[in-house]
Amino acid sequence: MILLIKLAVGLCRGLSLIGAAAVVLMMLHVSVDVVLLNVFRLSMNSTPEIVARYYMVAVAFLPLGWLTLRNQMIAVELLDFAISRPVKLASDFVIYIAAAGIYAVITYANWTKALREANSGTFVELVRYQMPVWHSYFIVPAGFALATLACVLMALAILSASVRHAMDTITKGDET
Repeated sequence: MILLIKLAVGLCRGLSLIGAAAVVLMMLHVSVDVVLLNVFRLSMNSTPEIVARYYMVAVAFLPLGWLTLRNQMIAVELLDFAISRPVKLASDFVIYIAAAGIYAVITYANWTKALREANSGTFVELVRYQMPVWHSYFIVPAGFALATLACVLMALAILSASVRHAMDTITKGDET
């Protein structure tokens, strides 16, 4: 179980870092495009497509698993103050299982779409060339697949103190 947790945490952390790198690359790419346009009157025509199809998708979906494992997803705690700890844990368990199910369905739907796009070789028509974008469709199912795994692990952490301790130790970086 510890090996599975380490693998899941490593994959989630890695995808999250790729998402963070996408933010930096997007900033640099757009900045270079603006400088080239304003100083040299040159435009990189592909910037909007690359930003929309790669950077923004990576930023939005790749960190989902890592945020779930670190319990940093947006949550509405409307009644948490009024319920007991066992009821809150039961509620959290049900929410993690439901989220895992929903994420699994979204993963499957996006995986089949990504395969269809790969088979058809989807591209975007630009001024002078066709930019292939079919591989960008695999970003979404990757993010949701790891979010599914993270939700399952979080549900198991509610049921098992040893899993909870291992997850806390590994995700907080206190591993010895």
